[in-house]
Amino acid sequence: MLGDPSPTLTGLVAAIYDIGCALGAIAAFLFGEKIGRKRSIIVANVIVIVGAAIQTACFSYAQMVVARIIAGVGVGFSTVAVPILQTETLPAHNRGAMLVVQSGLIIIGVATASWLCFGCLYANSSLQWRFPIACQMLFSGLCLLDCPFICETPRWLAKHGRVDEARHVIARLLDKNDEDPEVKGQLNEIMEVVNLEAEMGEPTWGEVFTNATKTRNLQRLVLGMGPFMMNQWSGINVLCYYLAYILQNYLDFSTEMSLILASVAFTQYAVFSWPPFFYMDRIGRRWTVMLSSAGCAACMFVIAGCLLSTSYACAAAATAFMFLYMDCFTLGILPVSWSYAAETQPLRIRNKAMAVGVFSHWLSNFVVVMVTPIGLDNIGGNFFWVWGVICFLFIPLTYYFGVETSGRTLEQVDRMFMDEPRIMMGLNPNHTKVVKYSKEDEEKRFAAFADIKERKMSVSEMDRRLSVGSGASSA
Repeated sequence: MLGDPSPTLTGLVAAIYDIGCALGAIAAFLFGEKIGRKRSIIVANVIVIVGAAIQTACFSYAQMVVARIIAGVGVGFSTVAVPILQTETLPAHNRGAMLVVQSGLIIIGVATASWLCFGCLYANSSLQWRFPIACQMLFSGLCLLDCPFICETPRWLAKHGRVDEARHVIARLLDKNDEDPEVKGQLNEIMEVVNLEAEMGEPTWGEVFTNATKTRNLQRLVLGMGPFMMNQWSGINVLCYYLAYILQNYLDFSTEMSLILASVAFTQYAVFSWPPFFYMDRIGRRWTVMLSSAGCAACMFVIAGCLLSTSYACAAAATAFMFLYMDCFTLGILPVSWSYAAETQPLRIRNKAMAVGVFSHWLSNFVVVMVTPIGLDNIGGNFFWVWGVICFLFIPLTYYFGVETSGRTLEQVDRMFMDEPRIMMGLNPNHTKVVKYSKEDEEKRFAAFADIKERKMSVSEMDRRLSVGSGASSA
């Protein structure tokens, strides 16, 4: 056994993992674009397995800290590559719904980990914590077994001059032959952006952080960072990391009941992570985030108010609203945070910009997890007022600065920033409409792009013509 840690050491051991994740994001910034999305996922999972193996075998807190950093590097690298791979391969008409699958699986992992910890609670040995940690290797191993069946993204292939391979991947994803008009049209749309960005040359590191080019890199970088930071500064990991601790120390539940309640909360959390599958493409990313933020803010205010009293009724209400808060979070902020950055970045700097967003996510996670035991120790339940105010601020930030990506291809999102740029993009109604294409509309659209060279017309010109007479609706 490693012994009982102080509150500061508890925070450090929990939060140091996030420093590793931030370092993994830096590694992705430096090397991810070069090795591609698929190989990044393979490398990331190998690193996670190494880190988990060392954690499982460690006999001191120093070893644990180093091992958690190593495992974190793998997770950070993976969390850059996976959303990009998904975003670059999914169809526009239901991309949001498909991306919900990722966030849903994340929370299933959280619930599984919680029940594993509870199941090992009565072990009178280090099995109590070694076995749950070792299970990380199982899931990373399953990811590696899946990798031979994953394709590299057509956009990465096209950007790196492998156009024939990009065409073949598009055909495989659409279940068409390589010469199908829909395949040609989708490739033409991608190549128009690739060729436009190629004229700007290879991006420098500094260019990622400026608006010097037509693609407005800095603005889109900050916009993509927003949902990542909302994910952490909503206060979700105050509960995900410390829910059992809060229930035991501030609401006077027993250790066993605290772990049971936490596990039930995470199971409910996992169940409620799936409804966005049915509405995220219908109401759009912006309203999904704003409604979720309003619910999270209200729950945090109620929790803070209940913790001012020590009565049984207030303890029960606080517990109920902790459950409800997690539901509100997973119904909106969570699924958007893992998709929005990849959707809004230009292809030329998508990997680097995504890496910066993921870095901000994990660095924020580190700060939140590190300060939570200290904040609870010093100001108790008043700590939750802070998170309520922050959640409320997400609403105007999303309304004024966010653009709507639902129903739009990544190349259409590019054109929003190129054709009608402004700081408060959310005040332009063209940027906030939810485009509702059906699968058939999307097929017709791409088929129309197949012969644009013969028509001596650009994809963007053809797209504008199609938009005028399109059967697709917007809201």
